[in-house]
Amino acid sequence: MNQFSDFSFTVDPEATASIHDNGVVILNLRSGRLYTTNGTGARIWRGVEQQLPLQTITEEISQEYQIAHSTARDHVVSFLSELERHTLVQREAAL
Repeated sequence: MNQFSDFSFTVDPEATASIHDNGVVILNLRSGRLYTTNGTGARIWRGVEQQLPLQTITEEISQEYQIAHSTARDHVVSFLSELERHTLVQREAAL
């Protein structure tokens, strides 16, 4: 999990999203595949769109759902890993 400390994420230029009350629908323009996720995933996606640090996204999730910071971080990192695997976000070295 520490490997994510030195990175930030940005939305891949070939990904577009539509955020709704219950979640987000993401289209990978390169592959034509659609992905959906719940409200928690939408909050993480918005954080990436806003170029928020991993720490900030994790804190928001921890506070919103009243879960331990370490649990929130595990879930955020797992979700970001899946987004990256499907080329919906790009990992960049932190400045």
